[in-house]
This record gives sequence, C-alpha cells and structure tokens, in this order.
Amino acid sequence: MRAQRIVLSGESKMNWNRAEHSYEELREVVISVMLDASNNGVDNFDKLLERTALELFKQDGPQGTQHFSHGSATQLNPNDAELVLDIVWDLFRQGIVTLGANASNPGWPWLRLSRFGECALQQSPYRVHNKFGFIKALRSEVTDISPEAIVYYSEAVAAFYMDCLLSTCVMLNIAAESEFLRLLSVAKNNGTYGNYFSRIGDEMDIRTKISRFQIAIRPVLTLLPQSAIDEFDNNFNVMQSLLRLARKESGQPSGANPPSRDQVYVYLQLFIPFAEQLMQLRHQLSEPARPRLVHTT
Repeated sequence: MRAQRIVLSGESKMNWNRAEHSYEELREVVISVMLDASNNGVDNFDKLLERTALELFKQDGPQGTQHFSHGSATQLNPNDAELVLDIVWDLFRQGIVTLGANASNPGWPWLRLSRFGECALQQSPYRVHNKFGFIKALRSEVTDISPEAIVYYSEAVAAFYMDCLLSTCVMLNIAAESEFLRLLSVAKNNGTYGNYFSRIGDEMDIRTKISRFQIAIRPVLTLLPQSAIDEFDNNFNVMQSLLRLARKESGQPSGANPPSRDQVYVYLQLFIPFAEQLMQLRHQLSEPARPRLVHTT
C-alpha cells in the first residue's frame, strides 16, 4: 500500500498553496461522491480523487488562480490526496468500499461501494464535515433550541476543528446542560405531573439531575407519543457519558484525558438527536395533562 502512495500522490503536480482539510472533512466528501457514483461515473481511485477535488473547490471557493488543464486533482493539497487514499483503505477495511469495477477490472485502482456500504451510508442521518454543516444540521432537526445552546454548540465545533478535543467536550456539556435545564423547568412546572420532578433540587449537580429525571419521568413516558420517547435511554446515556468526561461527581472539571478524535466527532453528531428529543419532551410536557396518569407525591 505504501508503494501505491508514491505512484498516486503526484505531489509535483499538486498545489501546496491549497488549504488542507481534516480527515473528517475529506471522509464526508469521499462518501458523498461514492454515494453518487452511478451519476458521476466514479469507478476508480483517479476519478474519485478528481471528483473529490471538484467538490472541495465548490465548498471552499477559489484560492488564487485555478488551472484545471491537467485535471482538478492538481488543485488538491498533496496531504489531502494522501488522506483520501487513507480514507479509501479505511472504508475498504470497514466493508463499505470493495475493490474492482467488474469481472474485467477486478482489482485496484477500480473501486465501488459494497452492498453493505450503500445501506450503511444511506441510513446514516448526520454526515457533516464543517462548522456550517453541523449548525445547519442542528437547526434543521431542532427548530426550538435556545440561543445559548447554539452558541456553545458552535464553539464546540470550532474547538473540534482546532483539535481541542477536551474543550469540545466541555462546550458540548454546557450546551446539553442548557437544553436539559429548559426541559426540567417545564416538567417541574407542569400542573399535573410536576410532583414527579419536585425532588430534583436546584442544588444537585447536573449529572444527578439527569439521573433523577430519567427515573422520575418513567410513569409519564408510557403516555407520550412514540416520536417523543424513541431512543430515550440511548440519548440520555450518551450525554451522561459526555458529562463524565467533562466533570467529576462534584461538578468540578474532571481534567480527564479526552477521548479519541473519532469519538468526539460522534458526540458532536449525537448531540443533535439528544437536543431534538429534549425539544419533543418539552413540547409534550407543555400540553394539557393526559388524564390516565395518576400522579403521586
């Protein structure tokens, strides 16, 4: 594989003045190109590299004089070309990409999505590769979110692309706490169900509040629409995991080593369904009480 790098990179024909991109940014572009391979004609690595360069050019805008006479891949930063090759082999190891175009072209550099890859990638709801994309995905899914949460989520994304991974977790923590406290306030002020949440005191740390809330809301969940309770435990457990990275039991900063970059990237994506669920629950608990529930003190 290393030998392939020397042949494929073509550094002397590429553009060192072009901006470099992160692994995540390039991976999302490669995936987008491969999902559209039947339309864009990408069936080998050279074509993938060309198409990836075109998509990055559209995304980034012009950076100086452009020369496409030798192909759009000449406008790639050489380090980006190397990362695209890494990404292809990573996708191959994951079973998403398979080598060969057909029986006549069965091996490298021919490639295509596997059947598993097509299904897996099409079902992935959030594939974003820059700050604008993350914010756009959040706003499109969570139409009712506080300005404070938007600010901290935006800061989390910015910190991620600066490779400040622990800072990313801390900012996500604050965004999640901001939205959760909005939900808790609505729940405690509900005229019928408020007693379920009355023991969640203001003096408690955020991790304890969330744990108590998960227990207190159980009798109410059975009366809510499925859209509001889908993945309830998963979403709340993910945020508890994030909180453990950022804070100790006392609520003080943990000083812990951050997780891997890949895991932090996942946290950024999973914040979106968490915030969406909080919005759904908040709206449901703002509606008139459902009479079947008999509340306790």
